[in-house]
Amino acid sequence: MYRYLLFVLVAFFLTACGSSKINVVYPDYTKYKSNDFDLRVMKAYNYEYYKQYKEARDEFLSLYQDYNNTNFLENAFLLTLANNLDKQAELNNLAKPYLNQNDNLKRLSALYALNLNDINNAQKLMKELLTKKDSDPRNLELYGDILVKKNDLKNATKYYRSTYNQVQNEEILFKLIGIYAILNDTLNIKNVLEFSRKTNGCTLKTCVLLAKIYFDEKNIEALKSIYKELYQLTKNKSFALALLELLNSQGKTEEALKISLQYDLDDDIKLALYQNLKRFDDAKKMSLVLYHKTKNKEYLLRAAVFEFEAVNEAKKITPKMVDSVKEKFEQGIDKDSNALYLNYYGYLLIDYDLDIKKGIELVKLALEKDPQNLYYLDSLAWGYYKLGDCKQAWEILKQTLDDKEFANSNESKAHIKTIKACIKHDIG
Repeated sequence: MYRYLLFVLVAFFLTACGSSKINVVYPDYTKYKSNDFDLRVMKAYNYEYYKQYKEARDEFLSLYQDYNNTNFLENAFLLTLANNLDKQAELNNLAKPYLNQNDNLKRLSALYALNLNDINNAQKLMKELLTKKDSDPRNLELYGDILVKKNDLKNATKYYRSTYNQVQNEEILFKLIGIYAILNDTLNIKNVLEFSRKTNGCTLKTCVLLAKIYFDEKNIEALKSIYKELYQLTKNKSFALALLELLNSQGKTEEALKISLQYDLDDDIKLALYQNLKRFDDAKKMSLVLYHKTKNKEYLLRAAVFEFEAVNEAKKITPKMVDSVKEKFEQGIDKDSNALYLNYYGYLLIDYDLDIKKGIELVKLALEKDPQNLYYLDSLAWGYYKLGDCKQAWEILKQTLDDKEFANSNESKAHIKTIKACIKHDIG
């Protein structure tokens, strides 16, 4: 399942510990103290700072040759390997006389051998370093790299784990995860990621991967927690939206609304949640605020819809309320309005006998935008019934009957019954 990670993480396997910075210390600095020496050292580090690695390498190499200080040789060798510069073989040969006295140079020489695919020599050099009591994490990591090259993956994980226990570095962590991915060991991937999160908190890479695992496990509570943490880490609203989607799928709309308000998500999302919760008064108030703020007429139309739905839900429809809703629609509606609002207002005008002919025209505009919409066809049929044209009403309504679910809705059944009775009366 997680083998795809190999392609993402393969670069980590090829990057050994030698790429880590080595802090150069000059115990005998006073021996060389001079303006010229100081300037040359500063020059070398300045080249490195500005990523002029070849120039930095050449300056360090020159300092080594002039002062015979292996610290400079270490830096030159490191820069060469880390940036794949020329003179690698030359620097390796310069390092050979010091290998038994200088652990850094031995480690760099092992890295050089590893890059040449001289696995046996690399392994020999690192085994010599590993015999020492102080388990330098750089040695453990590089030996893990060697074992990966030898395809000894299970043993490689042991060395990477030991490294990570000492130096909780994300690069090492993903080397370890990469091995577990190859072994298809999801449980250990999860374990090391959870340890990393517990110890060092979320990073984008670690917790996105952990979220993927929780998603596959359908571990909803853990997923909610990690989405919250990822949002706090990145302020990327996609994580908050993923959390909302998760909560909605559980029917936890109240919690979703709380999150949307807490994280100040998009206003349209808040409105949708208010609507789902049938908190129409809150939705109306918010829509009006947004209308006055943006002058976007759609928010005025939404306010009109929410106002009507609120009183309809409470069964407190009054002429005064209908007039209030009508006023908002009149201010906001035009031929370019969304079909949803054209039909909604059209049906309101028809059903409450406010202006049946205008209602029909608005519904027809909605049908021009969405010709197959069953709700709009039903509204149009009801409009013709209200005009007394029962035959025309039935011809339109018949177009909705093939959809059994729609035809069996309470409103549709009421319209079917009423229009059929009207036709029979006309015939009679």
